[in-house]
Amino acid sequence: MPAAAQYTQPPASAASQTPGSTSTGENDQLKPTYPGEPLNKPPVEAKIGPVALRVYGTVLLNISLSDSDEVGQDIPLWPFPSSTPITLSDGTVRRAGSIHDTIFTARQSVFGVVLNPATPSDNGWNTSALVEMDFFGVRPADTNLPEDRVLNQPRLRKAYFQLQKGHFKLVAGQDDIIISPLNPVSLSHVAVPLGYTNGNLFGWLPQVRADISHDWGKTSALFQIGVLRPAFGDPHLGDVPASGVSIDSSSGLGERASQPFYQSRMAISHPMHGSPFTLGVAGHYGQERIGAARTIDSWAFTFDYRIPIFSKLFLRGEGYLGSNLVPFGGGIVQGVAAVAAPPPAPANTFNLFHKIGDGGGWSELTFIATQRNIFYLGYTEDNPVHHELLPGTTKSRNAMAWFSYFRKLTPGTTIAVEYSNWLFQTTGFTGNVPSTRGAGGRGNVLNIALAYQF
Repeated sequence: MPAAAQYTQPPASAASQTPGSTSTGENDQLKPTYPGEPLNKPPVEAKIGPVALRVYGTVLLNISLSDSDEVGQDIPLWPFPSSTPITLSDGTVRRAGSIHDTIFTARQSVFGVVLNPATPSDNGWNTSALVEMDFFGVRPADTNLPEDRVLNQPRLRKAYFQLQKGHFKLVAGQDDIIISPLNPVSLSHVAVPLGYTNGNLFGWLPQVRADISHDWGKTSALFQIGVLRPAFGDPHLGDVPASGVSIDSSSGLGERASQPFYQSRMAISHPMHGSPFTLGVAGHYGQERIGAARTIDSWAFTFDYRIPIFSKLFLRGEGYLGSNLVPFGGGIVQGVAAVAAPPPAPANTFNLFHKIGDGGGWSELTFIATQRNIFYLGYTEDNPVHHELLPGTTKSRNAMAWFSYFRKLTPGTTIAVEYSNWLFQTTGFTGNVPSTRGAGGRGNVLNIALAYQF
């Protein structure tokens, strides 16, 4: 059974924190959070000295079929404009909209380790930690074997610890960003969440965060505030590391601003139809340095909700408004529009800048037919502010609707069939002014996921 129906909001993660889950004891211990997690009773856990060691994971095979060439391939982000030419090995040229792909991959499999206190203190501090990886890392070059036969390297997703006493938590390490606490349930998009780059802000960033909760009877509230690594990674401004080089080997435009990202969130929760009704609002602010004395800010206002319509049907989602949201995939990975300075100016220098405003969001309707059969229906969209685009930053709309069916074959085994329909649009320009409608693309993707979870 998918996580959305079982661990409604595990208490440990900023991305899934819910008010009312902070009483001391077993419920405060870390629980792993990832799509499709089964409700294991008991978990794969053993007490070793002073800690309870839990391992968890998903062994995942995805089989993906698409009727167009997709950016992201096995994790589609948007379809290439249908008119984009694709040259085949025999020299023939096909349009991207006529390319059909069949992809098999297991590299979105997940493995994690959780450490909890074996005997939690009722009145003192409790320390817990989580480390989670997948196999979506880089593919190393190997001159002895074709690259398609070289397995991907492991990749760090999360690594953090928390100190908790009563209703206060201090979290330090790499975790989900604070402002976007939910993700659509999907086994096709585990390496990055479904909706990333088209309505679902996302990021795993190093951070220090404080979580404070309070209860009023059945109603509870949560306040979170933190500072995060100011990593922008805007490809249009050349703010990306060289291939094969650690991003920590050189500072980016965000790091050069000499201050972190600031984020906070407030949420309120109350029981409704046997599960929590939750409403949250959040904010983000950061800066990137693009010149010796010139900075461009980044801000966002977000909201999230979980509404039980009745006991087996609920609505989840998020929405946002902001500007320069490229660190989280906003603006369809466009943060600042810039026009290159003419020669003899050096490469990656610009003489015109527009900060790109952005708005978007997603909604997902979940129907729990039975404990073994769950249906999902959703829609997500990202719409950068049109008049703030410039040549070179032409993506103007990215939207997607999806439907999925999860079937529990055994307590640890799931098959999921997910269908998604994608719509992507660019804009044309007259000089530096957006004018005519540019090339667009449509795509249909069918993903069959087979997962063993422990």
